[in-house]
Amino acid sequence: MSAKANRRRFWMLLHRWIGVITFLFIVIAGLTGSAIAFWRDIDSTLNADWYHVKPAEQRQTIETLLEIVQTQFPDSQPYSVVLNDAANASLIVYLADDPSGTDAVFINPYNGEILGSRDNEHASIHRRHLMPFLYRLHYSLGLGQLGENVLGFVALLCLLMTVIGVWLAWPKPKKWRKALSVKTTAGKARLMFDLHRAGGLLLSPFLLVILWTSLWWNMDYVIRPATDAVSPRTPMFSDTYSVSEPSTHSNLSIDHAVALALKSRPTATAYYVRLMPEKRLYIVYLKMPEDSGPYGRTYAFINFSGELLHIDEPKNNSLGDSYAEWQLPLHSGQFLGIPGRVVWAVIGVSPLLFGISGFYLWLRKINIKNTKGGLNV
Repeated sequence: MSAKANRRRFWMLLHRWIGVITFLFIVIAGLTGSAIAFWRDIDSTLNADWYHVKPAEQRQTIETLLEIVQTQFPDSQPYSVVLNDAANASLIVYLADDPSGTDAVFINPYNGEILGSRDNEHASIHRRHLMPFLYRLHYSLGLGQLGENVLGFVALLCLLMTVIGVWLAWPKPKKWRKALSVKTTAGKARLMFDLHRAGGLLLSPFLLVILWTSLWWNMDYVIRPATDAVSPRTPMFSDTYSVSEPSTHSNLSIDHAVALALKSRPTATAYYVRLMPEKRLYIVYLKMPEDSGPYGRTYAFINFSGELLHIDEPKNNSLGDSYAEWQLPLHSGQFLGIPGRVVWAVIGVSPLLFGISGFYLWLRKINIKNTKGGLNV
């Protein structure tokens, strides 16, 4: 066997065994990623009685709704509010420190009725808890920091496996049409081989992006310092802002904070508000018309006295800020809107399909070698 053939065999074996080792982990991450690409859509379908209300003439103020929630959950601290301008949409309040573990409350914005609540950390496939559970499986296998570290290492291995696979499958000049075709009439083995090779070549750019961006969260202790060394990220305003003493009392209602933020950016839509009593701050998240996907990239910082202290927006970003900002849109396909999320959801199934075809080809090879009287896998 020539040196070139030996090298190719080595890389093929490495590609195969990385696939074997990471198969279960990457399939779980892929399938759960497909689901959470449409988190709110699926969750609101499964729990329509929590998400949808009958419209009425007058909405309660957000401040009043927060008071109702705090009356119901007196030992908790409202952490943030998900806003929705749709007439039939409920308001979602996230809580911290509630003894029962409840951290999400759905409330009717017209009559203040508590529609439902849940602990997003609860492990269950019941419809009330399914989507938060799938989300935790996706980024940590539901195992906290240990799971995050494991999936970070898996992502690194899969990056290597994907690069090796592309190199192994890379066709000679003028052979691309054959490499990207799938022959369905030449038997099961040929079909599996074509699906594995053509699918890998076609989907590898997307898989490389998804795997690389996953490291931003699962190996943040390595990736983020490395990124900052090239182009430091600007500290978030709330991280550098300080007050003499924290306070839960505000001279400014959350409704007025939202109105003040929207006044500063009249074409924006407010979709989320973070409450920071320890800094006497509201952070209003704004989505501009040019923002793709469900989330925006503009943040208004307003203190409890009613001053607009700072607006963080893309035009002020450093290279490091922009890199960080693009991790979620690239990882989830949100930068291409709904079509992107659909494509990314389909790609999430590909690790399972690559695993099935790869295992089939490997077992077939073992069977052939055994038939010939020698076992060398």
